[in-house]
Amino acid sequence: MSASFKVMACFAGLTLLLAGCGGDGGSGGLSNPDPGNNDVNVVVCFGDSITKGSECACAPYPARLAALIGKTVANCGISGSRATLSVGRTQSAIDKYHPGFMVILYGINDLIMGEGIDSVIGALDAMIETCKNNNVVPVIMTYPKPITGHVIFSGRTLRLNAQIRSMADTKGIRCVDLETEFADNADWYERDGLHPNNAGTDAIALAVADLF
Repeated sequence: MSASFKVMACFAGLTLLLAGCGGDGGSGGLSNPDPGNNDVNVVVCFGDSITKGSECACAPYPARLAALIGKTVANCGISGSRATLSVGRTQSAIDKYHPGFMVILYGINDLIMGEGIDSVIGALDAMIETCKNNNVVPVIMTYPKPITGHVIFSGRTLRLNAQIRSMADTKGIRCVDLETEFADNADWYERDGLHPNNAGTDAIALAVADLF
C-alpha cells in the first residue's frame, strides 16, 4: 500500500451535496467546495466496532476505503461506543485530522443499551451540525438489519434507519443505506448477526467509495 493510501487510527481522547440515501451509496461526485482549513484528501470514518473492525479478522472498511479512493482515511471507530456519548468526540476528530469529509455510522449500541431512537437522532444531528460548522462534509449511514443472535434489535434498528434516511433528506446530505446493501445477503455477517464479516466489510467500503 502506497503512502497516498495511508490509514490512521483515532482514539477517544482525541460540493455540492445530493440529498438522499440510495442503496448504492449515491452516484459519485461528492465534493467539498469550501473546505476552509480542512484537507479534501482526508476522510474520517466515525463510529463504533463496525467502523473499528474489531469483530472481523479482516481489514476494517476504512482501510479498504483508503485503497479504493486514494485518500488518507482516519479510522475513528471505537468498539462499544454510543452516539449519545460521542458527540464531543466529533470536534476532537476534526481538530486532529482536519478532514474534508466525515462518514458517520452510529447508534446501534445506544439501542442495545435501551436508549431511545429520538436521543440517537439528536446525537447524530449534533454530529452533522458540528461537521457543517467546521466546513467538513458529513455523510451518514444506516445500519444493516441485525439478524440471528441480534435479531431482537431488528425492529428498533429499522425504525432508526428510517429516521436517518429522513434526516439525510431534510439536511441535504448524502447517505449510504447499508440496510439496503445487506438486505439479501445474510452471508455478509459474522455469526453474531450484527457485525460484518470479510464480504460485508468489503461491501461497506465499496458503497462508501461509490460516493467519491
